[in-house]
Amino acid sequence: MFLPSLRTALAAALLLAAPALAAVPTTAAAAGPAPARVGAAVPFTEYNAATSPGTRTNGTVLGPDFHYGSLAAEATGRQAVQLTGPGQYVSFRLTRAANAVDFHYAIPDSLHGGGITAPLHLYVNGTARTALSLTSEFSWLYGTYPFSNNPSVGKPDGQVPHDFYNDVRYRFGSTLPAGTVVKLQVDPGDNAPWYVVNTADFEQVAAPLQQPAGSVDVTRAPYGVDSTGASDVTTALQTAINDASAAGRAVYLPAGTYTVSRPLDVDHVAISGAGEWYTVLTGKNVEFNGKQNPPSSQVDISDLALFGNVGVRDDSNTQDTGFNGGFSDSVISRIWVQNEKVGAWVVGPSSHLTFDSLRIQDTTADGVNLNAANGPVTHAVIRNSFLRNTQDDGLALWSENYGDTDDTITHNTVDSPGLANNIGVYGSGAGDVISHNLLQDTVTRGGGIHVGQRFDSVPMSGPLSISDNTLVRTGQWDPGWDYGVGAIWFDPQQGDMTAPVDITGNTILDSPYSAFMFQNSHAYTGAAVSTPPGAGFAVSGVRISDTLVRNVGTFVFQDQAPGSIAVSRTVATGVRGAGVFSCGAGFSIARGPGDFGWSSSSCAMPARSGLWTYPGVTTFENAGVGAATPVQKVVIMNTATSAATLDPVTASAGFTVSADPLHPCGSGLDATSPTDAAAWCVVDVSATVPAAGITRGTLTVPSSLGRGHRAATVQLVASTDSIGGNGGVAPPSNLALDATMTASSALTYFPGSNANDGNDGSYWESQDGDAYPQTLTADLGSDQPLSKVVLTLPAGWGTRTETLSVLGSADGSTFSTLVPSADYTFDPATDNTVTITLPAGTGAQALRLSVTGNTGWVAAQLSEFEIFG
Repeated sequence: MFLPSLRTALAAALLLAAPALAAVPTTAAAAGPAPARVGAAVPFTEYNAATSPGTRTNGTVLGPDFHYGSLAAEATGRQAVQLTGPGQYVSFRLTRAANAVDFHYAIPDSLHGGGITAPLHLYVNGTARTALSLTSEFSWLYGTYPFSNNPSVGKPDGQVPHDFYNDVRYRFGSTLPAGTVVKLQVDPGDNAPWYVVNTADFEQVAAPLQQPAGSVDVTRAPYGVDSTGASDVTTALQTAINDASAAGRAVYLPAGTYTVSRPLDVDHVAISGAGEWYTVLTGKNVEFNGKQNPPSSQVDISDLALFGNVGVRDDSNTQDTGFNGGFSDSVISRIWVQNEKVGAWVVGPSSHLTFDSLRIQDTTADGVNLNAANGPVTHAVIRNSFLRNTQDDGLALWSENYGDTDDTITHNTVDSPGLANNIGVYGSGAGDVISHNLLQDTVTRGGGIHVGQRFDSVPMSGPLSISDNTLVRTGQWDPGWDYGVGAIWFDPQQGDMTAPVDITGNTILDSPYSAFMFQNSHAYTGAAVSTPPGAGFAVSGVRISDTLVRNVGTFVFQDQAPGSIAVSRTVATGVRGAGVFSCGAGFSIARGPGDFGWSSSSCAMPARSGLWTYPGVTTFENAGVGAATPVQKVVIMNTATSAATLDPVTASAGFTVSADPLHPCGSGLDATSPTDAAAWCVVDVSATVPAAGITRGTLTVPSSLGRGHRAATVQLVASTDSIGGNGGVAPPSNLALDATMTASSALTYFPGSNANDGNDGSYWESQDGDAYPQTLTADLGSDQPLSKVVLTLPAGWGTRTETLSVLGSADGSTFSTLVPSADYTFDPATDNTVTITLPAGTGAQALRLSVTGNTGWVAAQLSEFEIFG
């Protein structure tokens, strides 16, 4: 029996359980008022290739899967369709008329990183219409945060290939009536080893918008801005914007492509295009830039698209963000943002800014972040927007130095954030409202809604209202903690959180882990779940009411921090673990009337969690018939709180498994722990294909983790096509990625470990002004044959010369000179990269760089210290 206040929530929840055709779920016709809409009122109808009625395929349906590093886990709905080889297809029967489509897809990376481009044919009612050009240039990230394009597979807490998806859109030129069948099919010449199709968003795009009366058409004299995309129009377009602002006129960009190379400054100006499908700004540093202190004001930008070319997150570059800076009394609406670092990064002071009906996809960081760094962000509204595949928070309120105050996030759809949360609130929360949002499919290290005292944010003052949101499959396993994150979670990491937070009327469906989680910096890690945190900040002032929780994978409440909350009218069904996880953290729940279905408690994480293997698909390109390819690595991790016994790992015909020399698998794995190297291992796999074309197989990893466990598997795909851009030869492995990196000194926030995180954007810097020499040492753990080192600095830095020598050690303690001191110039024209060849026959356990000079700064600096055998 359910309370009357929960009936409408339950009705909506039952509808959401069925495969949805649209990104916005419909509501049931029932007695009483209809439930308010959740999510964005998007202009398209969304079809999931794996689950929607009317879809057909002879390919492979992937998922459901929640394992980080798998193609299905990053997909909307946690399912997708994979096509491998000629003749495989997926088709969609339209339920509504449409003249345009956007496909959310994935294809493999090249072996050296940086992506491939491959065609895939599109058919309408059986007739080939076009070959879509798909690319993985803006996908596939590796290494530790903030990640890189350099392929690597290794540590579970940092070297998991991810960010597989991108989007491609196409206009048909005529309206396709309901009942039309649109098909994607692999034809001869469609030479990617595999294609994965997740969703197809079909819509009826209106005719181009005409020029507003009195506005400035930038393509006409005196500006003559090129709308073909052939030339850089930044200067002419900026001049037109400046002139229009000074004259109090609006700016119009007719249908076309406008290539820019630096941000466009905007203040007191209205800019509009012919529509998101018609007016496209593209190039490098595609951005509208607002002023700061004071902010730009009276800015109105609408009806256009921003397509960047950002394939990796570089936080030293702030000029690859769709909207960046300060904006007050402004409206940004009906904008399509794709392949940027961030959709919009608003820095305070800013007031009365509205984001309305945005479509933000495939960013390497946040979707929209209201960052009160230089002043408060107040009375901002983010509404009716659709965000998918951001690689940080989808939407965020970050009260870094001032407050996010009286801000509203409402009626948005946020799908598949690749890192962090669908919505994150960091500090402040004074009068902020999060309501009627549809949040789905968190990928890793986050939940659907997160409230935290983190990232040096100002203390929360409240009240914060979180109401009437629907969270579907949100929360995910965190490889840094080795347990799951809740759908809604709190983290008082840097101070007690006592502000009033009212959580009411929310629906939490199919969370893979807990519904609500309270965690602080002293929480449990790995298998040590029965030990309560010895210290840490507390949470209080939270009220939870009128909540429906259905099918959570672990707990309704996961209590890992001290504090107290009040809960009433909260109903849970299908709880797979216990109602409450509690191990003496000093957390209490004051239960009110109407609670049901979560009375049990436990002090143990689920012991039945299985093996985690990644990458979920391993691809071998340019395979020679009868000849073994270079090996690729597959990691096997035990995610259970008990030890696992491993049986021999096997592969199907055409593939061979061998022991990895650095992390070989034995007969078992320790219980999960982020610091225990014996909880994970690596196997090396190669392909020896029997015939030209595509060879498919499976890597099987059997274990004994108790009843109900199936063997973990990895999909293997080998292709004799050489489309990887480097002849199909795998690049040598950078041994430094697994090394222990230590520095003689380091500036705060620039440790030696930055030099082996796989990211050229982060770097080590010795303490400024300290005496030379300064050293950086990489200990590989064992003596190994070595051939060269590669040193890098951030690509955007100016030329500088560093003086250094290379030393080696057989035991990690006694060093001798391998390469004497010399000057090495880092030049941005050659990607600020220096290669040093080691003497023939060099073998060492550790290498050390001894830096004695730097013409560019008063310290030693390196972004990556790479070592190759």
